[in-house]
Amino acid sequence: MKKISPGQAIQAGWLRFKNQAALYVAFTVVYFIILTLISSVGNGVGTMFGFLGGAKVSLAISSIISGVAASFLTLGYAHVARKDQLGEPVEFGTFFDSFRVNQKPLLQVSVVTSLVGLISVIMFPDEFFNMASGQIQDPDEILMMLQDMSVDLRESGGTLIAVGLIQLVFSIGLMFSAYKASIEGSDLFESITWSFRVSMPNFLRIFITFFLLGVLTIIFTVLTLFIGLLAIIPIITLVYYDMYDQVSDDQVLGVPLDKEDSF
Repeated sequence: MKKISPGQAIQAGWLRFKNQAALYVAFTVVYFIILTLISSVGNGVGTMFGFLGGAKVSLAISSIISGVAASFLTLGYAHVARKDQLGEPVEFGTFFDSFRVNQKPLLQVSVVTSLVGLISVIMFPDEFFNMASGQIQDPDEILMMLQDMSVDLRESGGTLIAVGLIQLVFSIGLMFSAYKASIEGSDLFESITWSFRVSMPNFLRIFITFFLLGVLTIIFTVLTLFIGLLAIIPIITLVYYDMYDQVSDDQVLGVPLDKEDSF
């Protein structure tokens, strides 16, 4: 079993970012612009179908559209990191390689992971989604609804916790499936089964990496007055990529370094 090293992943994420910092920051700006536009379209489409199936259907459709878009855009970081790691030339257009190669398996995996992300959300009462979507605006009615919801949530608290834990397991189990599909071109079944096979034995190591990234993100974001998000977001995605590379059957050893660095 290949083991993930949290320290190595974080260090490699920083080194990869530093090697192509200008490209990564520029794409992060474009990433947010594109994702905001697509999310707006997704919300519009979800609202249209929401009239037929309710607020949960609206949420599911908009989440799938936004999730698929985010997956394709996020994999752009991995394609750049991969080529840079192999010593191949990279340019801004390389970030869109995920839209050019292995689109079908990545699309399938992205839909599945987006649906998994909705597991715990759909457990909430319909009234919650109606209130969140603005269908209920009367203050007294909202207050009464919140009181009823608090009672329901207390009664079903154990179920919600169990569902949340299940979603956590599936989220970590599926976290490498998009990389397997987009970079290696594996089909849906192979991508998912392989991801679970390599991530579950590394569950604690992945969780530790998430915790360390969370702490570093909070500190760095506060110290830089949120401007640092343009750097921390690509670094996080590159840390995820390095974890994938550590367990990949097609592992690329080493990180391209500046002359003054060592790994």
